[in-house]
Amino acid sequence: MEVTGQKKLIQNFFVKPRKSLGQHFLVQEEIFDKIIEHCNLTSDDVVVEIGAGLGGLTTRLAKQVKMVLAIEKDGNLVNLLRTKIIKNKNIKIIHQDALIFDYHQAAQEAGKPLKVIGNLPFFIASPITFKLLRKREAIETMIFMYQKEVAERLVALPGNKNYGLLTVIANLYADLKPILAVGKEAFYPRPKVDSKVIKFDLLPQPRLAVKNEEFLLLVVKSLFAQRRKKLRNAIRTLINNKVSLEFAERIFAEITINPDQRPEMLTLEKFVGLSNRLFEELKFVRG
Repeated sequence: MEVTGQKKLIQNFFVKPRKSLGQHFLVQEEIFDKIIEHCNLTSDDVVVEIGAGLGGLTTRLAKQVKMVLAIEKDGNLVNLLRTKIIKNKNIKIIHQDALIFDYHQAAQEAGKPLKVIGNLPFFIASPITFKLLRKREAIETMIFMYQKEVAERLVALPGNKNYGLLTVIANLYADLKPILAVGKEAFYPRPKVDSKVIKFDLLPQPRLAVKNEEFLLLVVKSLFAQRRKKLRNAIRTLINNKVSLEFAERIFAEITINPDQRPEMLTLEKFVGLSNRLFEELKFVRG
């Protein structure tokens, strides 16, 4: 059988995936096309691709949009892309870490919000998702491929073992939709788990009114760090004697939270309600 596409590039250029960067190259060409189908691209779009790899998705995007800003951290791949693979004039290869790329500046230069697409290595999946969700002025849509475990966290429901910090924050800032399941056989080298592609349509404002977004993050993170405890016990670390337990119990009653529940049972609405009331009280205490 003739070797074509991404597999041929890997062979021809003796590409050795770097474990330190979590590299698994997508080699089933039809998956690129399926991802493109869900992007709703227009000829006026500027797309940021996180992890250009060997350009399989990059070149397909370029055929449909105004500009592709292809971010790649691996210097060897950047050199290959620039000198051997990419010929399209509307692709800019950027040798940088996607966590420090300036998305706001890119959107400003584009004159419109960006679409951000990528296959995220496991170890940066959560950090990059958290970072980009809060850039709603700069980003319109995100389409990311995650390891199955991370994808299931994003769309989990309260009470599910996968429900956690990432779930709550993602659903505060975006509408989420799973759009594609990808088997581990679609990659080289083959990872240990399957993957899923999730589409995020970022909301112009958070889904619910939040008094202080940093404090909400602190509340959710603190409670999920103690997810096996009942709420009346888990909240002790959070309030740290700044307000009385009796006051915390009154807040639970006020926003109809059962203090005998565990944190994983709280909906987004309950987390926001709890955070807003605690922030109001702790702000008063500090004053």
